[in-house]
Amino acid sequence: MNFKQFGVLLSLSTILGMNVLTTKVLAEEPSITFGDALGSGGCSVADQLPGDDGRSLSIVLDNFSAFNGQRQKCILRVQTFIPSGFIVQDVQVLYQGTTDIDRGSRGTSLSRTYSFSGGALGQAVAPPKTSKFTSSKAFAEQDEITVLAATGLCSGGGQGLLGINMIAQSSRGSSIFVDTADINAGDVRLYFDLRRC
Repeated sequence: MNFKQFGVLLSLSTILGMNVLTTKVLAEEPSITFGDALGSGGCSVADQLPGDDGRSLSIVLDNFSAFNGQRQKCILRVQTFIPSGFIVQDVQVLYQGTTDIDRGSRGTSLSRTYSFSGGALGQAVAPPKTSKFTSSKAFAEQDEITVLAATGLCSGGGQGLLGINMIAQSSRGSSIFVDTADINAGDVRLYFDLRRC
């Protein structure tokens, strides 16, 4: 083997070695696989984008708004697949949207409740939440949900379902959007904090 052939062989083994190391590092960081998010009631899911961190998901909602005294409900369901040996510790949910409120209006609100079932999701500990808006603006509201692990759950991950029930309420002369109509609005972002059993 001449020096040139040895150099090519060394380069290939270095590249393969780096790939193996990278794969090993990524394997140590648990990630969640998300199934299709489904919206019903007064909304639909326009798109969903998994995050690079393997624990987050952005869900773009379509048609979720309330105008001039309307009340609109959105039922969102997200399938999750938790890796074996891990359970969900906390979940963060970020809501983004816009409100448009005329002078003299009582404003708008966004209410939400949560439910978890199956897999390594455990039991959600979160009282119902309501955000009230009295001025026109783009908003970002974040909920922190503590998860109590069910007994015997650490036998290894599994499939679960996260449920979010939202109600957008407007008063006369106001509107609220949680959809793709505004560049600053349009999604619900989920982040799952995992811990090893």
